[in-house]
Amino acid sequence: MARWPRLWEKKRGKRRTGSPIFGSVGEAMFFAALLFLGSIGLVAVVASIAFESVVATYLFPEATYSAGKCVVMETDLSEKTLDGGDTRYQPMILVHVRSGQRDYVGWTYRRNPTWYADRDAAQKIVDGFRPGWVYPCWYASYDPSTVILRRSTNFTLWIILLVFASFATIGTIGMFYTLLLFGASAERRSALAKSAQKIELIGDLLPPSAYPNIPSAENLTNSPGVRLAYRLPIEVSPAWWLFATLLFSLVWSGMTAVFALAAIADLERGEPNWLLMALTLAAVAVGIWSGYHFLRQISLHTRVGPTYIEISNHPLLPGRDYKLHLSQAGRMHLKKLRVTLICEEEATFLHGTDVRTEVAQVFDAEVANFRGLVVRPGTPFEELLHFQIPLSAMHSFKSSHNAVHWKLIVDLEAKGAGSQRRSFPIVVYPAVKSNA
Repeated sequence: MARWPRLWEKKRGKRRTGSPIFGSVGEAMFFAALLFLGSIGLVAVVASIAFESVVATYLFPEATYSAGKCVVMETDLSEKTLDGGDTRYQPMILVHVRSGQRDYVGWTYRRNPTWYADRDAAQKIVDGFRPGWVYPCWYASYDPSTVILRRSTNFTLWIILLVFASFATIGTIGMFYTLLLFGASAERRSALAKSAQKIELIGDLLPPSAYPNIPSAENLTNSPGVRLAYRLPIEVSPAWWLFATLLFSLVWSGMTAVFALAAIADLERGEPNWLLMALTLAAVAVGIWSGYHFLRQISLHTRVGPTYIEISNHPLLPGRDYKLHLSQAGRMHLKKLRVTLICEEEATFLHGTDVRTEVAQVFDAEVANFRGLVVRPGTPFEELLHFQIPLSAMHSFKSSHNAVHWKLIVDLEAKGAGSQRRSFPIVVYPAVKSNA
């Protein structure tokens, strides 16, 4: 029998939780509001500029100006003395504009009067215009007396367009994602995730594995070693962290530059926006910190060079001995370099309405531990090591909700560079049973 969806769902005892249907509806409405606000804002801004509405002429008037030609008739340098005795200078250009029914003669340069403290700077602008020559100009169709020779970059317009475009983009992506998962159960969401994981361009060309729940070791053996059979790939390369830090620093610096230019433009017009200046100073502080953090990371990773591990065999079997070749490059004094073989168990489960993942380390064996090493440029520290997978060890395993991961961990502690951990995944197969 059909029933109305309930706003609250009973969970356990007197505990209650929100309805998934109403939650999905609320999420969809939120993203729909963002999409609507962004789309309407973009259309309104573009339409106001195209039709030269009152909003556009008030917020960003120079965006509505039309391009034309004018004849410079005379140039001059206006002066004024402030209360403190300082003198300011303003370039003044007398122009003649004749276009259709427009026939205007007047003094102009920019839309807002711009006064310079440096006389030479103002005079240089005046000297850039010669009487009798034709120059490009911009004028407002709704006001024949508004003519300018220099049009300022309208940062307010670009910031508004960027904000509305961001709203529209976030709303579109959020709506698509919400509608895709609307009303889907946890099982349905898990099935969608599995379907995405099975999309492989060459999956049909690969033979089926004899161990379907053991991770493939092909990506771990496609790089031959120099001293031993294979070079193991690092699980998370430091280059990705450096790239993310650089990307954030560049994006933030670009945003800061936009705010700074807008604040400077307001100061030049004599109309300082103190809120914008405060935000700009805060953004500059964050930009300086992000740049310093990126340079520090570059310095640290330059001093603590790459770590390479080569292994004699792969995949591995319990109860057998294997060789490792460790190579650590860089330029540093190492307080500690420790190589560890670990095993982690990972479980993904449903806790109420939340999907949680917990990881527990169930095995830890030290392979090597070095202290007081000095690594010099061009001469990496190298060592041949031996280790064994315990005979009773659980093999590598991966399913929808559980996983067993084996890894070789290299912990570094360098003087003046802090501590770093580098992980190298390995695959352990089940023990071979004897026929005897």
